[in-house]
Amino acid sequence: MEHRSAYAVLMPLAPWEAPEILAEALESLQHQSLPPKQVVVSCDGTPPSPLHRCLAASALPIELVFGPGSEGVGPVLARGLLHCSEELVLRCDADDLSVPERAARQVSWMHQHLEVLVMSTPISEFMDRPDQLLLQRWVPIDPEEISRVARLRNPLNHPSVILRRSAVLAAGNYRSVPGFEDYELWLRLLAAHGPSALANLPETLVLARVGPAHLGRRHGWGYAMAEARFLLQSGCRGLLPVWCVIRSLLLRVPLRLLPHRFLADVMGAITRRAVPEGQRHD
Repeated sequence: MEHRSAYAVLMPLAPWEAPEILAEALESLQHQSLPPKQVVVSCDGTPPSPLHRCLAASALPIELVFGPGSEGVGPVLARGLLHCSEELVLRCDADDLSVPERAARQVSWMHQHLEVLVMSTPISEFMDRPDQLLLQRWVPIDPEEISRVARLRNPLNHPSVILRRSAVLAAGNYRSVPGFEDYELWLRLLAAHGPSALANLPETLVLARVGPAHLGRRHGWGYAMAEARFLLQSGCRGLLPVWCVIRSLLLRVPLRLLPHRFLADVMGAITRRAVPEGQRHD
C-alpha cells in the first residue's frame, strides 16, 4: 500500500523567488494528508543564501538539483524529472499552495485511471491572501473537449499537474520551448497516445499566487514571437493541424500586443471564471 501511495514532488526554483513565499509553498506540501516520499527542487543556477536557508529549514525530504543557470523552465524541469525516484510526480511551483488533500486525491485518481498519463485541476488565484480568492483558472473536463481545446490553447493547468514519469521520459521529457514547455509536451503525448493521455478533475486543489508580473510574462513582442515560433513548429511537426496554426497566428498572437489591461480582460474572459462557493479554502 505504501508503494502505491508513494509520489515525488517536482518544483522548479528561480533565484528571484522570495524566501517567505517559498516557505509557504513548502509548508503546504508538509501539510499534505499524503506526504511526499521525495521533493526534488530543481534550481535554475545556484539559489541565493536566503532561499538556501529556507530549503534547509524545511522538514520535507528535499533533494536539490542544480543547473548552470539562465536555461529556462524546460531544461530545469527536465533535469529535475530525471532525479525523481517515484513514478507519480506532482508538479508544484515555488509560489503556489497545495490544499491538504491535493496529493491524496490526485494519486488515488491516477491509480484508478491507468490509461491517463497527465492530469490537472482548476486553479483558484489570489494576490496576497489565500483566503481572498479572485478567479478560477478553469480547465475542460470531458476527454473530447480536452482534445478540442488542445488544438486552440493549453488544456491543462501546469502548476496543478500530476504525471507519470516513465511516460513523459518516453515522450522525450520537457524540452526548451520558451513559454510553452508544458503545452508542447501535452501535444506530444496526445499525438503518441490519443485523447486518453490527458485528463482534468473538476475540483480546485491548487491556489496560485498572481500579480501584474504573471500576465506581463505573456505580453509584448518577445512573447508574441515565441508563440508564433511554437505554433509554426507544432504545425510542421504534425502536433497541430494547419488550420489551428493559422487560426491561432491570426487571433492569439496579435492579442499579445494589446495594452496590458485589455489583454488581461480578454484572456480572463477565455480562461477564468468566478470561484465556486463550495471551493473556497479559508
